[in-house]
This record gives sequence, structure tokens and C-alpha cells, in this order.
Amino acid sequence: MTCPEGESIERLNRLWAQLLHGMSRQGRRSDAIAAYHEVSAVLESELGIEPRPARPLLATSTAELRAATETEFVELLRTIRTRSGLSLPEIHRRAGRVLPRSQVYSLLKRGKLPTKPEQVRAFVSTCGLSEPQVARVMELWATLREQTELAVRGPEDDKPFAILIVRSA
Repeated sequence: MTCPEGESIERLNRLWAQLLHGMSRQGRRSDAIAAYHEVSAVLESELGIEPRPARPLLATSTAELRAATETEFVELLRTIRTRSGLSLPEIHRRAGRVLPRSQVYSLLKRGKLPTKPEQVRAFVSTCGLSEPQVARVMELWATLREQTELAVRGPEDDKPFAILIVRSA
């Protein structure tokens, strides 16, 4: 892919990102995904570079960041990943040591609430959510984690108790 005279790669990448974003907002998500894969292949084969999207392939609105159960939370993570346009190995590479490869798969496959908040944060940040959106996802995670702990522990565990030991002479 040769750049027109005076055009920089960065500018072309921004233009492609705008095109993809525009397509996705017009209800042409399949076209946006196909165009993304096409430009990714060209960048990799002709320039030897991997595109690094500045924002997710398909934007996730803050209103969509909802989950009332563990299952819904995992489904939300799957949606965020799909809309990012990133493969699971790409997420691992971009997140680095915070998110081991096996954990990337585990976050989406188990169907249970992830246990490590730093991995959830790394995952959604790598998938391109804005900082306020990352904070919202972390708030959801903390709420669900608290509900899970209460369900396991039970409300009666919060009551004080005493053990009386009586010894006879």
C-alpha cells in the first residue's frame, strides 16, 4: 500500500478508522468488519505492520455496559472483545504480563465472574474502552463480586456469636 504523495501512514490510519466508525454507526457493521480485515491484511502484507486501532472497531456505548449476573458480565466481556476487532492472542500481546494468554481465554470461556480485577481492567482497556467506560465495567465487577461473596457467605455469617465452654469439676 503506497501512500499518495505527501500522505502519512498515521493520517491514512486515522481515515480508515473514521471510515470504519462511520460504517458501524450507519448499521453497516458487517461492512465495517470486512473493511477492517481488508486493511489489516494490506498493512501487514505490504508494510509489515500490525494496525493498532485507537478505538474499538465498533464502539460500545456506556449505556450498553450493564450486567446483573455473572453470566451477563461474561457476555458483556465477549461483546466488548468482539466489537474491538481483536483476536484473543492479540489481546494477550497488547495487554502484556498483566493478562496471561490462558487467562484471556478463561475470562470468556468459564462463564464465571473473573477473580482478578487487574485482569478485567487490562482486558477492557486493551479492547479500547475509554477510561470512564473502564471504570463502569470495574464498578459492575465489584458489585457482582460483592453479591457473589454475600451469597456464598450468607447473611447469618455477619452476626456475632460466642461459644460457651462449661467444665464440670
